[in-house]
Amino acid sequence: MKMKIKSILTFSLILVVLLLAACNSNSSSGKNESITVYTSVPQNLIDQFQAAFIETYPDIEVNVYRAGTGDILSKLRTEKEANSVAADVVWVADFVSAEALKEMDMLAKYESKEASAINENLIDPDGYYYGSRIINMVLAYNTKIEAPNSWNDMLDSKYAGKIGIPSVSSGTSFSFVGTLAASDRFGWDYFEKMRENGGIQLTANKDAAEKVATGELEMAVVLDYMVKEMKDQGSPIDYIVPEEGLVMVASPIALLADSSNPEGAKTFIDFTISKEGQKIMAEQNVVSVREDVEPPEGVPSINDLKIFPTDVDYLETKRSEIIERFEQIFTN
Repeated sequence: MKMKIKSILTFSLILVVLLLAACNSNSSSGKNESITVYTSVPQNLIDQFQAAFIETYPDIEVNVYRAGTGDILSKLRTEKEANSVAADVVWVADFVSAEALKEMDMLAKYESKEASAINENLIDPDGYYYGSRIINMVLAYNTKIEAPNSWNDMLDSKYAGKIGIPSVSSGTSFSFVGTLAASDRFGWDYFEKMRENGGIQLTANKDAAEKVATGELEMAVVLDYMVKEMKDQGSPIDYIVPEEGLVMVASPIALLADSSNPEGAKTFIDFTISKEGQKIMAEQNVVSVREDVEPPEGVPSINDLKIFPTDVDYLETKRSEIIERFEQIFTN
């Protein structure tokens, strides 16, 4: 009986030693088996990315918090003030938002192994973030009307009360509004005239696209890939790149300085801008940031885009003014 008890104790001791060794090994490697991503990308896209990433890296669990870009910035500011930033990766709509986080010292520099394949204009010169997908604000229209040609067609009285634009709480709409507001060719007069012509503020890009597809609106400022997706499904909607050019938004992804698992976060960033990750973008009708990824039929490559120039400095320094001015115009 004593021998049996002794054997059990010896076996238990061995198990304890092995468990402690495993714990010490994980602790010494600093490896955390999960990461948290704060993102504003569409739910179907982040779901697809999450599944593909976990399939490739099964040892890293991915937790996702999805909200609009403005809500994510507010959440991160609150967490920073409380010294409790929970995210490892932030993936939002526009470079201006990434710049705001950089100025708050919330981002960490990271030189991705995939950087050489990315268009250099889509990489932060200081090394804090990378463009992950090219999404473009274009002019969507219901195909029952004649295709427009210019952003100024939104001001034509024959479309009065049938035009819309997403709220600037959307990072992409903020970029669009700020880009045209800063331009001598448009300015704030353009948006005031749009409002006078019955232009309405919509909650989001998806809302704008759906209202054009149903015919409730005849034209709206919308993201290109959303329109193409609806068109491919048979909805009476299409878009044009206005003669003045589209407004390009590069959807930055970045490592947060307070990440509890920076290596896991870096792996996720690498995967997002890798050829494999960018093929997922292409499947979603999104323009890839890599030139070695073939775009799907009907989607241009990055080199084929006619882009209306964005004054990034204006967007950065006038953020509050842009939001307040837009809200004043479209809520009165």
